[in-house]
Parts: sequence; C-alpha cells; structure tokens
Amino acid sequence: MKVGGTSFEIALSSLCDGDSVITPIALDDEALRRRLGIPGPQNYIAPIWRNADGEEYWRSSGDFVNHIPAPRAKALIPPDVWDGYRKITIWRNPFDVAISRYFWVGGTATGMHFDEFVDRHRSFLHDNARIAPLTGEAALDSYLRYECLADDMESLQVPGLKELFQALNAKSNIRPKWGTSVTETYSMFPAAAEIIAEECKEEIAFFGYQNPLSHSPPQAAQTKDKIHV
Repeated sequence: MKVGGTSFEIALSSLCDGDSVITPIALDDEALRRRLGIPGPQNYIAPIWRNADGEEYWRSSGDFVNHIPAPRAKALIPPDVWDGYRKITIWRNPFDVAISRYFWVGGTATGMHFDEFVDRHRSFLHDNARIAPLTGEAALDSYLRYECLADDMESLQVPGLKELFQALNAKSNIRPKWGTSVTETYSMFPAAAEIIAEECKEEIAFFGYQNPLSHSPPQAAQTKDKIHV
C-alpha cells in the first residue's frame, strides 16, 4: 500500500542519473513527475550492469517493479551494488496501517465492521515485513517512520530531499473525517487491536510502537541504529 511512499519515491527520483533504475508509478503520479522535470521510468526491464570500462558483468534475471520486496530486489542487483548502496524504506505503525487499509478497500461498504475486516484479512498485516524484512540477509539499512517521516528524512542528510518531499502531494487522503483516529477506532473495536498486537508483535517491539488501548508507557525501540530517532 502506498501511503506517503509515492511522494518519497518521486523525491528520490530527483537524485537519479541516466544509469539509475526507476520503476513506473501510477499515471497521475507519473504526470506530476514529468511536470516537475524529474526523471521517470528507466532501466527497470531486466537491466544489464556494466563496470567502469563499459563491460557487462551482471544481467538481472527479471524486471524491477514498484514496491518490489527487498529479497527479490537483492536477487536482481549485483552484490557489490546491494552492499555498497544505502537501502531505505518507509515503515508505518501497524495499528494505523490497518485503519487506512480498511478505508482504502471501502470501509463499511465492504459489509464488514473494522474488527471483522482485520480478523478476515490478517495477511495484509505482514505486508511491511514481507516487502522490507527487519532481519536477515535482505534487511535494509534505514527504516524511516511514517509518523515522523520529515524528521527521519532530514537525518539522512540528503540536501533538498526533505523540502521536495514536503512540497509534493501525490496522494489524497481517503479516510472520512468521522471517528477514524487511531484511539477512537480501537476503542470501538478492541478485538482488532488484540489481533494486530499479536500478529505484528515483532515489528511493534522493533519500533517501540504502543497499543492504542494500552495505558502503559511505550517501550523503547529494540534497534535504534536502524531507526532515525
């Protein structure tokens, strides 16, 4: 699910040169990227990698796509490039992700209350970890927290990136205004909070997220070296 990610993707595209891999995004967002004069899709179809002498040394076995899982990207990228580049992703609090996903698919128009939706569709709660693993060989270098994205982005120390990101408005808000704050929603549907707390316990501990129904102080993040705090 692209929430905040499209604007970040467009902003990162502004840093790319002619040899960079840039994947396609939605048509409206591509139009915005063109209007801003930012490079668009290129080199994403089974690219060939060449050394400084122009000699081929790696041929990707497949295409790059938007929201490609990190393990798949790692398999397509030369090891020296994977190891030498800084790998960044945006991570969003799973309690907030669930609310956004519910309204993204239609909310009450689905015929399900929020807690029923979460119970029936638990698999989407693992999308973050599937795309950007927290541990293992495909773990990334920096996890930017969606809830404080501008500050985390500033800590990357890439000139102009934060300012361009803030100027972009690539996605509109699709939540209705009534009763959709995190605390309000889970107060009405506490079973959903219990499901998410169990299904996402690893990432909750990793980032120090707090159950919105908990009265205990939030726990410290387990791995601060990969989180910009």
